[in-house]
Formats: sequence, C-alpha cells, structure tokens
Amino acid sequence: MSLAMAAPMTAAGADPVGQAINATVEANRGARASQSRIDALDDQTRQMLERYRAATWQSQQLKVYAEQLEELASGQEAERDSLQRQLAEVDRTERELLPLMLRMTQGLESIVAEDLPFLQQERRDRIAGIKRLMADPSATNPDRFKRILEAYQIEAEYGRTLGAERTQVENRSVDVLRVGRTALYYLSIDGREAGWWNAAQKRWDRLDGGEIAQIRRGLRMARETLAPDLLRLPVPTAAMHAGAQP
Repeated sequence: MSLAMAAPMTAAGADPVGQAINATVEANRGARASQSRIDALDDQTRQMLERYRAATWQSQQLKVYAEQLEELASGQEAERDSLQRQLAEVDRTERELLPLMLRMTQGLESIVAEDLPFLQQERRDRIAGIKRLMADPSATNPDRFKRILEAYQIEAEYGRTLGAERTQVENRSVDVLRVGRTALYYLSIDGREAGWWNAAQKRWDRLDGGEIAQIRRGLRMARETLAPDLLRLPVPTAAMHAGAQP
C-alpha cells in the first residue's frame, strides 16, 4: 500500500513540463499584476502631471492677476491723491473767488464812472445786474464769475470799435460818435454844430465846422451804413485840454 502511493507522487514530481507550465502561469500572473500596478501608477502619474500643469498655469494666471491688481491699486491710489489735491484746490479757489469777484465788480464800477460818458445807462444797468446776482443766495459762483467776465469783455470791446448813440448834451438831443475809448464827438440833429468831450474838464466843448463832415461819416460807419474808412478828426491831447475854453 505504501509503495502504490509513492509511485504516482514520484511520477508527478518528476514531470518537468508540468513544472514549467506551472511556473509560466505563475510568472504570467505576476507579470499581469505588475503591469496592472504599473498601469495604475502610470495613470496616477499622468493625473498628477496634469494636475501639476493645471496648478502651474493657474499660479501663473494668479501671479499676472495679482500684478494687475497691484498696478490698479497703485493707479487708484495716485488718482485718489490727485482728486484730494484737486478738491483742496477747489475749496481754496472757492474761498478766494468771492473776494476777487467783489474787487472786479468794484473795478468795473470805477471804470464806468471814470470813463468817457457813453452808453452810461446801459453800462450802469449791467453793473446793477451783477450786484443783484452777487447778493442772490441761490446764484452760484460760476454764474457770477461768468457774468462779470462778460461785462469786462464788453468793456474791452468798446476800446476797439466805433459807436454811435443818440443822447442828451446840454439838454438837447445830439448824435454822439465814440472812437474807441479815445474820444467822443457830438453832432447836432440839424447837422450844424459839432463838439467833443473834454475829459480833463468833464464837459463838452464845441468844434469848428471843419469836423462836421468827418463826424457825420464816422456816425454812418458806426451804424454800418458806410464802409469803414479813414477818419480825420482831432484827437484830444493835453494841449487841447489846456487850451479849451468853456
């Protein structure tokens, strides 16, 4: 009985082909397991690589964004500082503007009072309007300043133009010719008498008849019924003032 059982075991143990097959099968199993582990590691590696690339790209984007935010914050800070300086300048200008406008209004009033006597009511009304605006609590400083500048511009224009108006001289109606701010001449309505404004004596003095034609031409030029041309009129001088007779 013992011999019979030993024989098959000896035969099986002596089968080299079976052992080789078994060894091959085990090796294949091991290889497949190793490959599976390698494949799993490869998948993990690729995932980690993709995650690393994504993280790197995101980091670069965040860095660029952070730099942009820093530049924007710096620019906003500079703009804020500039606005604060401008506001401070506006406040200072507002404080200084009212005294300046008052001085300009007084200066304008002095100009009209001391100037040649032309368009007096119109110019006085303009100054009165400015004073009312200055006293109006609902008026803004820009509106007040604009009105004052307009008045100064009008006064400046008088010095560059000819003007004509009908007014009263010694209780009679006459036509007055203004030549800039240099001289005033009058011509009676009937055209027989002419005169000029003696600024030194603050009065009207008569001229001889030789200037009547020129004054008449000047009035037509001022009223734009005659093309501008050269006028030959006596210009008031210190000698004329000194030699003028009442």
